[in-house]
Amino acid sequence: MRNDICLSIGHANYETILELLKYGFVIGVTYDLLCLDEEQLKSIFTKHNNLIAAYRSDNIGNKAIETALNLAIENGCKYIDIDIEMPELPRKKLITKAHTKDCKVIISYHNFTETPSLKELNAIIDKLFESGADLAKIACMANSQNECARVMGLYENHSNLVAFCMGNMGKFTRLAAPILGAPFTYASMQGKKTAPGQMVINEVGMFLNSYKSD
Repeated sequence: MRNDICLSIGHANYETILELLKYGFVIGVTYDLLCLDEEQLKSIFTKHNNLIAAYRSDNIGNKAIETALNLAIENGCKYIDIDIEMPELPRKKLITKAHTKDCKVIISYHNFTETPSLKELNAIIDKLFESGADLAKIACMANSQNECARVMGLYENHSNLVAFCMGNMGKFTRLAAPILGAPFTYASMQGKKTAPGQMVINEVGMFLNSYKSD
């Protein structure tokens, strides 16, 4: 399996996840889409050395998100993914903790409605890195092909970036991202999408095998 695809796991039970951990590709663990207890989560993070931990829900409060991501860091997670909307103090605490444990930090911007202007996108990327990102992530809803092209054009002037568009209009941007410079793109298990427009890992793998060496 390719190492430039992150299998984003949601809506899966503990036993299914353990089977997936046998593979070497990047795996994204989305806390709010999994019903696992603390011991199961610890077990998952200690069994695989290429995991991304993320928490997308804003309904539980920043303290709970901080606790969850700290658990991931303590148990060997390779990346934590922090939304830029998290307040500065807990964000800085998580970044400091991550770097003491050789864990890298993704700071992400999501817009589920539209794609901002090019000027706004460049300013957002600057803010992500100024906020402490090792890797910046941009995910915007695409309402036109021009918006998709705008996001793909970000790779020309930025590195350490994962940028793509959500929704059906944006599907091809998920395929193009690793070709243009992203370290990986996101894909799902069959029937278990974790974001709008996300494609199944086998489809993404077949495409990239045709256009890009691993």
